[in-house]
Amino acid sequence: MGKVACFLFLILNCAAACAQSLPEVPSHRFWDTSNRMLFAVDATVKTADFVATHHNLTHGGVELNPLARPLCTKGTAGQTVFFEGQSLAAVGVSYLLHRAGHHRLERMFTIGNIADSAYGAAYSFSHR
Repeated sequence: MGKVACFLFLILNCAAACAQSLPEVPSHRFWDTSNRMLFAVDATVKTADFVATHHNLTHGGVELNPLARPLCTKGTAGQTVFFEGQSLAAVGVSYLLHRAGHHRLERMFTIGNIADSAYGAAYSFSHR
């Protein structure tokens, strides 16, 4: 568990450092090119995480995420609901940050989701 905590600490510190160095994003349309690209990358990485998780669970693996376990142990339908719900929640939180005028946080939140899903996919692929 120490490696996961260290990784999360590193990601959060990098995200905070990046947020400080980003220029202030002026008011913009929510579905601008940058957000569309970020959401596309997020969906791609979540898909990779889904594929690896699905493969592991169908071959006797165990879901380690306690929040995902109730749905992911229900088969493909539960896993789809979890990963799609995660994607929709990420867009929703990003939109709420956008509406509140926190445009840097709006993008950093999506980048954090990409990092989280990339870690999940990498972990799942490495433990096949």
